[in-house]
Amino acid sequence: MKGRYDMGGKHAVSLPNPSDPHRFRKTVAGFCMVVAPLLLLFSMVVESRIGTSEESFVIGKVGDPDTGSLEQMLLVAGLVLMAPAILGLMHILREREVAFGHVGGAVALIGLLVLPFAWMVGMVVLAIGLYRARAAQAATAASIALAAALLAAGGAFESEVLGIIGSAVMLVGLGGGGLTVLSESDADWEHTPEHKGSRPLAGMH
Repeated sequence: MKGRYDMGGKHAVSLPNPSDPHRFRKTVAGFCMVVAPLLLLFSMVVESRIGTSEESFVIGKVGDPDTGSLEQMLLVAGLVLMAPAILGLMHILREREVAFGHVGGAVALIGLLVLPFAWMVGMVVLAIGLYRARAAQAATAASIALAAALLAAGGAFESEVLGIIGSAVMLVGLGGGGLTVLSESDADWEHTPEHKGSRPLAGMH
C-alpha cells in the first residue's frame, strides 16, 4: 500500500515541520512509538530488576529521581514518551473501532500515571482494536498484546527474564507500528487504510 512501511522497501521519513500540524503529529507519534519501547528495553538491560516491581511502569513511582541512576532516567524517559505513542494509537483508531481506541487509550494513560498493570491492560485493548479495525498487521497487534502480557507476568512473578523479553517484543510490535507511521503518507495518517492481509476474528466485524 502506498506510503506504508515495508521491510523490503525504501520509504523516506520526512522530518517534523511545526508549521504543518498534521505531519508534525504524525512524526512525533511515530518517533515515540519507536523510541519509548527502546528506552524501556535499555532500562531493563542496564538494570534487569527494574521491571520486577508492580510499580515499575507508573510514572513517579520508579524510584528516587535524585539518584540520577541511568536505568531510572531511561525508564522515566521511556514512560514519558509512551504517552504520545498511546495517543498515536488512539489516533489510528479514531475512525474504526473507536471504542477500543478510547477505552484502551484512557486505561493505558491512567496506568502510566497511577495504576500498576493498567498500562498493560490498556495496551492489550488497543492491540485488539488495531486488529479488529485492520489498522495494523496481525503480527504487529499480536506483538503489542503479547508484550503487555509478558510485562504484566514479569511484574507479577518478579521475573527479570519476562520483563526483558516483554520489552523486546513491545519494541518489535509498537516500534514496527511506529516505523509504519513514519513512512506512511499524510493521507494515510489522516485516514488509516485497511491492511489487506489482516482478517478479523470470526464473529468480529
